[in-house]
Amino acid sequence: MPGKQDFRWGDLGEDDEGPDAVLPPTQVIGPDEKGIKIVTEWRKNEDGAVVKVTKTVRVKRQLKKLSPAVAARRNLKKFGDAVGQNASDNLTVVSIEEVFLERAKTGNTAASSKQDGAPPASGDLASLGNASLIVCRICNKKGDHWTSKCPFKDLMGARGFGEKPPDDDAPISLTSAPTTATKSSYVPPSMRAGAAKSDGDNMRRGGRDENSIRVTNLSEDTREQDLQELFRPFGPITRIYVAFDRETGLSRGFAFINFVNREDAIRAINKLDGYGYDNLILRVEWATPRADKP
Repeated sequence: MPGKQDFRWGDLGEDDEGPDAVLPPTQVIGPDEKGIKIVTEWRKNEDGAVVKVTKTVRVKRQLKKLSPAVAARRNLKKFGDAVGQNASDNLTVVSIEEVFLERAKTGNTAASSKQDGAPPASGDLASLGNASLIVCRICNKKGDHWTSKCPFKDLMGARGFGEKPPDDDAPISLTSAPTTATKSSYVPPSMRAGAAKSDGDNMRRGGRDENSIRVTNLSEDTREQDLQELFRPFGPITRIYVAFDRETGLSRGFAFINFVNREDAIRAINKLDGYGYDNLILRVEWATPRADKP
């Protein structure tokens, strides 16, 4: 091109071949009528020698349609915090890199808390991590709260919500038998545990069965806590029993609820019989008293 000096290799002196040598500026020729331009630049290779790199680039213009409303909004006068900002300042860039999260290990904290026999000072079970599993002795809920902080402890009474009375079919404990008795020895009924309180137990069971109601058509996911929240507004409850399948662990669809007062049980039957719960219609009625075994 006229009026422009080309770079000559002979212009480089002996002192200009080192690492501090100044490279010539990049030259751009074009684009011509076909949109082709030639870019010439100099760079150093791995050996430190100056090499010439020539690139042939085609420039192509592509028209993009834009809605007139969008163009009008771009030309609106800026106000507030947007005054003085460029269009590139408000661009959002989404990173596609994979982010790894590291969980802090709290094994030492859990171990020290276990040795002391007390919960953490903060009372937060999340600080224990996966080191231990907390089970409330009142409501049998796992990993949610400590037994001392159970929200149902005032409602359950001294007996506890999660503790179920032993069934009549359950084996009788031999703790009150003489110390010389073995597993194969015979224990008279009068010396078995609970023999002296048999009359009182029958009276308590009679009162419990008198205020007991039966709830059927329950879903498989129903738990004791769910029925506690449903029947608690009607009055104090002494016991809730949900029948579960031993193999699957799911509810068998019925439960028994014992109220302290019979009037509360009557109000619960009148209010919740035919009530829609968990996409099912509940059936609430008086429980049939269990006949005494001979």
